[in-house]
Amino acid sequence: MTTTSSTGSTSAQQTLDQLLQKLGVKSSSSSSSSSSTTAPKTSLDQSDFLKLMTTQMANQDPFQPQDNTQMIAQMAQFSTVTGIQQLNTTMSTMATQIADNQIATVASFAGKTVLVPGTTALADSTGSISGAIDLPNSVTALNVQITDQSGNVVKNLTLGANPAGLVGFSWDGKDANGNPVGKSSYNVSATAMAGGKSTAQTTDVYAPITEVPIPASGQTQNFVVGGVGTVKMSDIKSIKY
Repeated sequence: MTTTSSTGSTSAQQTLDQLLQKLGVKSSSSSSSSSSTTAPKTSLDQSDFLKLMTTQMANQDPFQPQDNTQMIAQMAQFSTVTGIQQLNTTMSTMATQIADNQIATVASFAGKTVLVPGTTALADSTGSISGAIDLPNSVTALNVQITDQSGNVVKNLTLGANPAGLVGFSWDGKDANGNPVGKSSYNVSATAMAGGKSTAQTTDVYAPITEVPIPASGQTQNFVVGGVGTVKMSDIKSIKY
């Protein structure tokens, strides 16, 4: 009798050890003999899911086996979770790549001459300045006055009648006698006639981008423009190459 009881206990222990092994859990006997300690897992992966499903099938009630539909549903749920995790990883990688590409793109704007709202125009290498007036409505007459930093009028430009939209202007930086005025910057203003009434108009100037700050995630991209200051990317109306 003693031999039979011992044999039965050994068999039961082996069966238990096999079940625990399938679940990835070490029995108390094997754990005590192990010299190393494995850190516990904090999340389940595909391998764990397959172990659980295999153990579930191996130990199911033979008179009430696992329904095929339920098993397929479990597999589909795990596949969906796995797919979402992979999608999150992919999107995170794409976001990083897009951010890197954006930095390279905006950096290429440095040194470019852009048309932005402003009243101070910097003279280029030839002493000339240029800009535009963004008319909200058509006008019968349009005039641009250019003064130096002391307020002295150096040029009046008569642009005549114009429809609504951007109307460009330029000045070569020379006085009435063809001599260079020689200033580094000028102030510009504009007035227009419409319906017999004169109104001041908003001016735009061409100026170089001198600095390209890199914005934090989610912030607006700005540029520092010579003679104008900080402007948003959406304020740029034209780019000269």
